[in-house]
Amino acid sequence: MFASFRFVPVPSFLRGPVVKTLRILILLGLLTGSLVGGEPAGAAVVIVENQTAEKVEFTIRRPDGRESQHALLPGELTPIAVTSPVKIVFDSDGRLRRYALQINNIYCFVRRDERLDLSTLAFPAPEGATYKQAMGSTDGGSRPSPGAVDSVYTVSVKILADDEEPRVRALWEKELRRRLAAASEIFERYCRVRFQVAAVDTWVADKGIHDFNQSAAEFERNVSPAPARLAIGFTGRYNWAAGENHMGASRGPLRSHILIRGQLVRVSEPEKLEVLVHELGHFLGAVHSPDGTSVMRPKLGDRQSCARSFRIGFDAPNTLAMYLLGEELRRRPIFRLSELPPESKASLQRVYAWAAKALPDDPAAPKYLELLDAP
Repeated sequence: MFASFRFVPVPSFLRGPVVKTLRILILLGLLTGSLVGGEPAGAAVVIVENQTAEKVEFTIRRPDGRESQHALLPGELTPIAVTSPVKIVFDSDGRLRRYALQINNIYCFVRRDERLDLSTLAFPAPEGATYKQAMGSTDGGSRPSPGAVDSVYTVSVKILADDEEPRVRALWEKELRRRLAAASEIFERYCRVRFQVAAVDTWVADKGIHDFNQSAAEFERNVSPAPARLAIGFTGRYNWAAGENHMGASRGPLRSHILIRGQLVRVSEPEKLEVLVHELGHFLGAVHSPDGTSVMRPKLGDRQSCARSFRIGFDAPNTLAMYLLGEELRRRPIFRLSELPPESKASLQRVYAWAAKALPDDPAAPKYLELLDAP
């Protein structure tokens, strides 16, 4: 994660004042990635969603002539990594349709006039926007470096159980490893991010705290995520204050700690998995969604995930947000939303502005908008 440097003697012909200035500029270029081969201005993706009641097949054609075939069942979506605008081709009841897809946009298959067609999910431009509006731009916006569309970013995780966990370590560790692996598969599918266990440990929780959010803050103060980037604690406590119904807590995007209730009465394993995916979604920049089937709906525990036909998944706007943040993480270490390049900030700003309008009483999206501009 951190660059290491070693000092090498500088030849005499590279010691003049002008050359020294050039050396400084070169070093700054290496640190910021602004020289040839450095990081791009921002990530790029298109999200395609099927909002019809039928299976849809389509082809993506890239500027270099390469093609890829895709199929979406009703309600499914897929992110497609790109380096520039692409074309989509599909059969609309015997008529071949072609559209140009701009980067960092969401496109939805719909039925229009009884024919299969493609619609763009319109995001409102946030008031007082300070960033270049990359979404929907006709020039394709920023482009990732060649070959960057094929890899997966790995987030190292330290899983912990507190001293109230009643089971022996072998049992709870096996269960938590399996749950994190199941969550990781979901994120790899939606945003090419993998969560991988780097360490397992325990911690002693303050038994005098009966508020879940206070307990989460105490967990963050007293537990180090090292050697991982993210610490996920599963508390076995059950004596929370009356009315305390939080199932998980995180401090938001890229923060180093998540706390989840391990002792959940009458909660099935699919519901526990959904809580974990929800909190990991927040870590990757996802906000609460008005989509009642999305894992980012504000309130879980509604038994939806217990249905055999239910598949834990994300809504399209949050898929876009997580994908962009995951791509930026893959390029360099990032620990705050404010460290993102302007083009990615612009895309996230529109997603969060949309969510803030859709859920005006929810604090998550307005908070994330603030974090984009935080010093």
